[in-house]
Amino acid sequence: MTTTFRRVAAARLLPLFVLALVAASCGGDDGGAEPTSTGTGGGMDMSEGETSFAFGEPGDAAGADRSVEIEARDIEFDPTAVDVSVGETITFTITNTGAAIHEFVIGDEAAQDEHETEMQEMPSGSAMHDEPNAVALQPGETKDVTWTFTGSGEVLFGCHQPGHYEAGMVGTFNVS
Repeated sequence: MTTTFRRVAAARLLPLFVLALVAASCGGDDGGAEPTSTGTGGGMDMSEGETSFAFGEPGDAAGADRSVEIEARDIEFDPTAVDVSVGETITFTITNTGAAIHEFVIGDEAAQDEHETEMQEMPSGSAMHDEPNAVALQPGETKDVTWTFTGSGEVLFGCHQPGHYEAGMVGTFNVS
């Protein structure tokens, strides 16, 4: 009788154990408010819970200087280039009009390379979580990203779904 009891108890506890492992590996969900950086690229700098990027910072939609609509198509963005002034805060409204899942990731070349590597390491069928500088969009979905450009130069926006970035699904912010 004791052996049967142990088997039943183990069978009941196993799903709870697995659930606890999954929850611990996720590290909790804070709504994706703060991105993390696992690489050493120049894209992001994390210090004491604050997020700063070499190419700008999340902006306040209520204080945006203007709005720009961007269409994510299969396999391109429209427009492919946007002129921006240093210090300007823009709310980008991105609509996925394509048939595939797309991303809109703002970043310098180092941040784009880092994100590409992260996407390649993700299990097939996984999707990224929205970050202050990046969103994933299902077909037909529209999301906003508000961004303040803090330095001059070229900042990129791209989609890192498998094969998309390599196929040219990338655009440029010309910041002056």
